[in-house]
Amino acid sequence: MVTVADSVVRDEIMRQISEAKSVAPRDVAQALAGEDEDWRKYLPRVRTEATALYHAGELSFLRKRKPVSPDGLKGIYRLSQPQ
Repeated sequence: MVTVADSVVRDEIMRQISEAKSVAPRDVAQALAGEDEDWRKYLPRVRTEATALYHAGELSFLRKRKPVSPDGLKGIYRLSQPQ
């Protein structure tokens, strides 16, 4: 079980999208995990918090560089500032 606070996950997402045009959820998960932990277990938390930020209007989900809704989204996506 991942023991990082929701606010820490949200802050890391927002920090990364403020520094780049878009980021992969993997990048956020790897930053949260650090070097000695498996970053993959952070992916569901990143998705959950990113979806909450999307519904608050604070970020966009992208697929093929176009904004999409995270609801029901499967496969590869990136996160960016709101579009």
